[in-house]
Amino acid sequence: PPASSRSPVADSTTIPRMLTTDDRFSTLRAALDSTGLDSLLATGGPFTLFAPPNGAFASASAGPVEDVLTGDRDRLRALLARHVVGGRVAVGGWPGPRSVVPMSGDTLSLRPAPDGVRIDGTPILDANIEAGNGRIHVVDAVLRAPGSDAP
Repeated sequence: PPASSRSPVADSTTIPRMLTTDDRFSTLRAALDSTGLDSLLATGGPFTLFAPPNGAFASASAGPVEDVLTGDRDRLRALLARHVVGGRVAVGGWPGPRSVVPMSGDTLSLRPAPDGVRIDGTPILDANIEAGNGRIHVVDAVLRAPGSDAP
């Protein structure tokens, strides 16, 4: 049975703990760890994490993984903040576009598409993975800030 939102979250079910059990997210885990966002995501929340797998960080638009992880921590934190939304955001089950506001403060658009749901045009590969303190949605790319220098 789902735990009440007022009860402490069992460590094994926090979003960061769930990411450690899935090899697809080793780069994301390292990035969250290096920016301190893993500590935030281990609290009661709830949070929604749009989680890019390792391949998304390795894509040309993100630059080499080493640059992402060893570069400017503030820029990395700002980038990752676009992937974290306060509250449990469900994907699907509604007819039109929806907006969500991540920790970065800008707005992301969730839109139904023929191949599923997209967030800011990026396909959501695996949606509504329940964690004790929120929900994880696997996204096909790193969500770039509007007007960022990356393609």
